[in-house]
Amino acid sequence: MPAYQIQTPVVIFTHKEYGERLLFQLGESNPRNKLGKNGVSFHNPFSALFYKTIKIQADLIDEQGKHQNRTFYINRNSLIKYLGKEANSSDSDTQLVSQLNATLYNSALNEPNPQDKQKQSAAGEHLRHAGEHNQRRINHWSNALSDFIKGSFLSWLYQKTIAGIKRIKLRFLFVGSEKNILEAGEILAKKRFHEAYKEIPAYKNHITRFNGVPVSESTLRHIPLTSKENYIKFQQHDSDTHRHGKYPTYAKTDTSTGTTGKPTAWVRSEKEIDTVKKSLQLAAKIQFGNRKLHYINAFALGPWATGLTTYELMRSTGGVFATGADKEKILDELIRLKKYETHQLELGVRQLKGVHEQDQQIIASFLNASLNTLLKNRDLNLQGALNAELTKLDAASARIIKANKSKIFALAQQLNQEKSQIVIAGYPPFLKDLSAYIKEKGHNLADFSAIGVVGGQAISEAMRDLLVKEGFNAIYSSYGASDLDINLGVEAEDEILIRKSIEKNPGLARELYGANKGLPMVFHYDPMNYHVECLNDDEKDSLVFTCTRDDRSSARIRYNLGDKGRVFAASDVQALLAKYGIFHKPRTNLPLLFVWGRDSTVVFNGANLAFTELERAITDTDTEGTILKKAFYTYQDLDSGVEKLEIWLELDEGVELAEHGEDYAQNLMARLAVLNQDFRYQLDSLEDGTALPVIRFFKRHMSPISEAGGHRKQVLVFQKENLPEGYQLPGEENCKAVRIPMSRELLDSATLNLQ
Repeated sequence: MPAYQIQTPVVIFTHKEYGERLLFQLGESNPRNKLGKNGVSFHNPFSALFYKTIKIQADLIDEQGKHQNRTFYINRNSLIKYLGKEANSSDSDTQLVSQLNATLYNSALNEPNPQDKQKQSAAGEHLRHAGEHNQRRINHWSNALSDFIKGSFLSWLYQKTIAGIKRIKLRFLFVGSEKNILEAGEILAKKRFHEAYKEIPAYKNHITRFNGVPVSESTLRHIPLTSKENYIKFQQHDSDTHRHGKYPTYAKTDTSTGTTGKPTAWVRSEKEIDTVKKSLQLAAKIQFGNRKLHYINAFALGPWATGLTTYELMRSTGGVFATGADKEKILDELIRLKKYETHQLELGVRQLKGVHEQDQQIIASFLNASLNTLLKNRDLNLQGALNAELTKLDAASARIIKANKSKIFALAQQLNQEKSQIVIAGYPPFLKDLSAYIKEKGHNLADFSAIGVVGGQAISEAMRDLLVKEGFNAIYSSYGASDLDINLGVEAEDEILIRKSIEKNPGLARELYGANKGLPMVFHYDPMNYHVECLNDDEKDSLVFTCTRDDRSSARIRYNLGDKGRVFAASDVQALLAKYGIFHKPRTNLPLLFVWGRDSTVVFNGANLAFTELERAITDTDTEGTILKKAFYTYQDLDSGVEKLEIWLELDEGVELAEHGEDYAQNLMARLAVLNQDFRYQLDSLEDGTALPVIRFFKRHMSPISEAGGHRKQVLVFQKENLPEGYQLPGEENCKAVRIPMSRELLDSATLNLQ
């Protein structure tokens, strides 16, 4: 059998459910758009005797990035399916290999030529199967009884297994594969639909108003969407959206923050709040193990979901200090906790028998550093942390530690059991303000070993890196919505790695979700909590949520939140990462939610610019930290009727307007062109001299950009509608507009930055 040469390196993708698959590095990962069908299947020389195979030779890229020429026996039928309509079983092996080579990219993944860029984008637009798990028949005799029984069991299983780690492991024995996890969400969504249609007056009226009654051929995708506008606000009586048209006897009322208008009230039953508590307790246990937690709630305290509701939920998982967005009180609390732990440490060291007084300070310092190392690196055990710190000591100090090894280890165990992980929850801009305030007051944030948890708006990787640099041990994001729940999606180390990989690899971004999109937030989610769809029609990429739990008083069935995003199987993302040399095995096979949101993107000349890209560009160019706040501003020019864009930047205290001008604006635009290639393409299409977006600098406290202060989400995109009524720009002494024209020099600068 001849060995055919293929014009691409290959990668072996290993997955516990799908075995080994062969990925073509310069080819589409999953052109079949089916679960588990990344690349093609292949065989060893012996098993190849029992299958129709094609013998190929290609460079294999291993996990160290090394290339080795290897022979592979790929499954012929698998290759035909990979090639799709262009291939059939009557084609010869030569024809099939020729067709494969014709589909491959001809340029580097992250530096494609225009044709390959188009191929990558088409691959990303095509990869949609996880978000289209909505084809189950709603009212058909063939699966009515079985889905009812399955749905009842899965509802019971979810409630019983969120109470602890051992129980959740038991759940995955029943619903453990990617296919079963996604299918469980769809079955539960179907069951919740039938319950809502039967028990909720407003929902039955909604179905009648839009679609009549469900018929045997209706699938989940045929059920009309609900939204705040067409369902919640449409009702004359909000109680009609609840079971049997009545509010629950024991209830809690939240409101949205009202960033986009008048706040909306959301009534939740005690039962559903209890379920959310249990899920948060489980998430904390998975992330932090048995570590004691001490939450500082920096969200504004009030009737909104991030306020008192978050406070109540935090109480169930650890100690809570609910100060709201008060920097002074938060610092006081951090100092109080630090003093307490230092005092306990000193008391413990003093009680060590046979230790000289002059050696106690060395031991205390060693223990403090070891316990902080353990908080910073949760993959270490206590002994590992002690060993790591021991290597940093001088010879004399190391001898003292080794001489009292057993005593020190016993004390370290005791102190570690009592040591709390501090978690500060708030909006991203507030955590930035807080870190600056702590530094201003002469303290080092790193001394408090705090973790930040942000929500309410996207955080850029630039902001995450900056907050970690300024002293946070880690920054995690959480995805929720007042309309639904505060724990829709969870970000952990796996999701952070994926997001950073996307930011560094524009080809990966295109192959995941196409072109002209900013960096999304990445979360994993549980389909037995929410079934999530991604539309591919007039409202393309809109995320649609169905609460699959049985405890909601006011059901959410195919609810269009208004957020843009995508849904992916974890295996699809893992395979694409492997193509880009990132061999990562996630800790869970739960599906992934990519979220762009609804209020953080603007358009310039057809190119989408995300706030996260603006934040990264400013972080990269503003090395001295003179820019404190940033936002977009869009408006319609009254003379031309054209939509205009400005970038608003508020300077830090004491920074003068004269320090910022055309050079800064030029560098910022060039950096944006590096980060967003579609923006660069649009700039390249402009004639020299064409006006670019105005960059407007404000002195401290002179801009309408939210202080954030943690009280509400920061407005990322200003328009006339969300500015204070009658707002006027400040005078020239407090506000400076810089207008730069398009020039080839700007693009040349961007090109140099790319190299």
